[in-house]
Amino acid sequence: MPNRTDEPISLGQVALLAEEMLRRASISPGLVAYNPHEKQVAFHKSLEKEKLFIGGNRSGKTVGSVCEDLMWLTGNHRFRDDIPTPCRGRIVAVDIEDGVKKIILPELAKWTPRSFLINDSWEDSYDRQSRTLTLNNGSFVELMSYEQDVGKFAGTSRHFIHFDEEPPKDIYDECLMRLIDTDGSYWISMTPLIEMSWVKTQIYEPWEAGDQSIFVIQVDTEDNPHVPASSLDRLTRGLSEEERAARTKGVFITHTGLVYQGTFSAKSYLEGGNVVPDFVGSHLFQDFVKGWGHFTCMDHGFSNPTVFLFCCFNEYGVIIAYDEIYLNRTTVKDLAQIYRQRVETLGVEPIYCVGDPSNLTRTEAITGTTIQSEYMEHGVAIALGHKDVNAGIVRCQNRFQMKKLFISERCRHTLKEISNYRWDRFSSSKIAARRNQKETPLKKDDHCMDALRYGVMSRPALEGEEDLKPFNFLNVPEAGLKDMDYELCFSQPESYDENLGIEW
Repeated sequence: MPNRTDEPISLGQVALLAEEMLRRASISPGLVAYNPHEKQVAFHKSLEKEKLFIGGNRSGKTVGSVCEDLMWLTGNHRFRDDIPTPCRGRIVAVDIEDGVKKIILPELAKWTPRSFLINDSWEDSYDRQSRTLTLNNGSFVELMSYEQDVGKFAGTSRHFIHFDEEPPKDIYDECLMRLIDTDGSYWISMTPLIEMSWVKTQIYEPWEAGDQSIFVIQVDTEDNPHVPASSLDRLTRGLSEEERAARTKGVFITHTGLVYQGTFSAKSYLEGGNVVPDFVGSHLFQDFVKGWGHFTCMDHGFSNPTVFLFCCFNEYGVIIAYDEIYLNRTTVKDLAQIYRQRVETLGVEPIYCVGDPSNLTRTEAITGTTIQSEYMEHGVAIALGHKDVNAGIVRCQNRFQMKKLFISERCRHTLKEISNYRWDRFSSSKIAARRNQKETPLKKDDHCMDALRYGVMSRPALEGEEDLKPFNFLNVPEAGLKDMDYELCFSQPESYDENLGIEW
């Protein structure tokens, strides 16, 4: 008797089978229906273990990342053959209700091949209680959210982790520990809407500076052929230029909310900006040593960095920060020694050092003395700076705008902080809509900014500042410093600083 498989299939059965296949494909087309656009293909082809898929809304970054997840889980990757099977994965979204249930789960259900589901059933494959999708090849992926306590992200190793939108740094760090045993990979799919993003400073900027171990791809919403251009224009016309760029082009907001609006890019002095060349050790520095006054300003920390800025000034009210010390987890004794050594190396005699009034008057729990006293015992006298934050910011803003405050290229930490120094924002857009904009800077990575503010406030206010000609540090062609007009830049008429009693 012939087996059932040997029996001929009627045309009616073929039609029913085709109809069932179409029905299933319409419900869940699976990876076979995935047609990646050019940027998604580049993302899938990358073999780097750290990948940042940064893009505008509806640019296809989430779809591309979920399909990458499934290529790993099924072991059927279109562009590589080194995926471990079975595979253990993790996807972490912003929250459970919106991030997991409304974004990640529907995409997983849509693109998971039904042939990999247990009993050909999503219900048998997805455990709602543990929020884990298990395939019939033994691979699984757990779904988590940034709402969960960081301790929940410990546990056994994973082969890959997908972060949907920017993760909190502590959760990111804990998740990466799960990849050590497997030498695993991770990718972040995000739209850069959060200012002061740690991803920008620790992943994007190192890649931009040439770190080849990180793969970054930026995708514009217009790169997605499934999004009509007319709809995109209509739905984004009410956004500011910066927010539109972030939401459609996947670029970090670089100007909105900045405290200081000067020009702080490298070589900006060639275009009249607020950055000057590194002149320490050059013959140019000798002109400063001979003719300008010098002071230092500082902000103390231990877990957070301690900063010393070395500054010089002239009788026209110009201030230049030309060197810096930036160290954390260093004792006062060692900091004082490093500071004195730097003074000796520079060959300058700072008239005074000014620092954070609150830090320097706080009592040390161990020694019973103040931080100010500790520095004094080790040979560094520090005066207490002006504590009015807004007044200090206004003074710095004015000096930057008037071209009377400059930062040397040598002060790389200071320049990095300036480029990210922003006004604080409310945590909720609903709260922000009901209140005026905050008028305090964000307390994050601002140690050089605090030191600079104390230093600028320690100098006398300039009368009639608006009538003074802005200081033109140099007018230098790209040939270099040797073509500088010294007489123009460093004329030193005799004057007297009544604040400190310094003769020029």
